[in-house]
Amino acid sequence: MRGFGAALAVILVCGIAAAGRLAPAEAKETEEFTSGQWAGYVFFEDNTGQFTDCTIWAYNDADIQVGLSVNKNYNLDFYLTSKSWDLPTDQSYPISYWVDRNPVYHGKASTYSKAVVKIEVERGQAVFDELKSGNQLTFRTQTDDYVFSLAGSSAALNRLLGCVDKYAKGTSTSNPFGGSGAQPSDGGGQGTPSGGNPQQPNSGNEQSSDGTSMKLNSLTQSVDQVRAFLVDVTGAKPSMITVEADAFKSGAPYYYFSTPIGAGQFWQEHLGNDKLRDVVLSYLSSYKNECKGEFEQSVADPVQGEHGQAVLGVASCSKSSYQNDGAEVLSYAMTASGDTISIYATYVGGNAAKAKTDSLGKLIARRQEAGVR
Repeated sequence: MRGFGAALAVILVCGIAAAGRLAPAEAKETEEFTSGQWAGYVFFEDNTGQFTDCTIWAYNDADIQVGLSVNKNYNLDFYLTSKSWDLPTDQSYPISYWVDRNPVYHGKASTYSKAVVKIEVERGQAVFDELKSGNQLTFRTQTDDYVFSLAGSSAALNRLLGCVDKYAKGTSTSNPFGGSGAQPSDGGGQGTPSGGNPQQPNSGNEQSSDGTSMKLNSLTQSVDQVRAFLVDVTGAKPSMITVEADAFKSGAPYYYFSTPIGAGQFWQEHLGNDKLRDVVLSYLSSYKNECKGEFEQSVADPVQGEHGQAVLGVASCSKSSYQNDGAEVLSYAMTASGDTISIYATYVGGNAAKAKTDSLGKLIARRQEAGVR
């Protein structure tokens, strides 16, 4: 058995702080760091001394402990432990888990020892992103719910990835969660050449700069609702407006729309712990990184109203790859109602003169501002 099991037994008896000092000789584990409520450990194989994983641990109010583990192949696993459990060996039980109001995942909890179960996470990237931006992690068994605070999880998970990067070295070909302990990359919303199809973001803009905002797995507005909104904004006939469902490379859905006066994209994100203005700044930062020329942006203070808030503005790039290295203007309207951000982005380019006008973007911005008020 790898060092993890033996070391964990000591953690359960003596607590996290003393685990490294009191671990049995055959348990090759080391406390790496503490980050808020989280304690991070690195584990090695007993016999070979090879690195296996890094894991962060935290307790809930019921004295049950959760472990968030990333192994040398960058797979995500959960561990649940309790000193009061007396589990049979080699058994598996159905379990479901979720972060905040995100989708519910289903898996199996396999007994690792009398006091430990392991849960292999199939959709590791999606769950990892939700953990970084979430407030609460819930596990549901046949008889109980176990709830854990995710306070400080963003910083702790960054430290966790740094731990894996440090010890994995050549044992894995890549880090799909973000190299060198960095947060998962943010591709941003990409430009659309006038009259063309939208370019795909590098990684779907799933997270903001501090990992708290990410795209929804399913949109709350239908194609027909978005079309109706654009009909209302432009005054065009429904037959003159095209709305097509598509997905970013990450799998997150979006709509590409085309009207007689312009085209763009619509998608939605989970606000998480972030501020709406910070989501805008993260989005524009990604757009700026792709600009080959001069870049300018405007980010107004949020418009507050009875029906939510909105941040409206524009950004321009003098040399955009999405306009054959010509000028491009992006107009955006981001509105937040509750914990959902709705984003309209339009793109105009082709030449410097044309890029200065975006009537569709201006109309959408005015309508969204009026809507939140």
